[in-house]
Amino acid sequence: MNRETDVWAWLEYAEADRRSAYNAMRAADYRDVAFHCQQAVEKALKALIVHHTRQRPPYVHNLRQLLSLLPDHSLSSSIVEAVLMLNPHYRATRYPGVAGDLDFYMSRNAERLLGQMEQVFQWILDQLP
Repeated sequence: MNRETDVWAWLEYAEADRRSAYNAMRAADYRDVAFHCQQAVEKALKALIVHHTRQRPPYVHNLRQLLSLLPDHSLSSSIVEAVLMLNPHYRATRYPGVAGDLDFYMSRNAERLLGQMEQVFQWILDQLP
């Protein structure tokens, strides 16, 4: 089996980003919290896509686009909302001039992103056998 079509390999990478988000929170590095929350959800969504399609997921970072590849019946509005809140933090945390307001990256918002990541992560795990 190719690692790109291995659900558990994707989840392993997602879990590493999840841990990194918490490590960044302990270090008060709130931009990294946001980045790793987005990455954890991206990789977990790709695991779910592999589970449904048995094919390599697309090489994209856009969580909205990844969500569109999943069956609609399994998506609640709260999951969609959490995913969309995490979506911009791939680019906004990595490139100067992309983030509209770097003041966003503070403890309270990082905590909220961690909660959204956990909500989506748990939902994805619940979808897998």
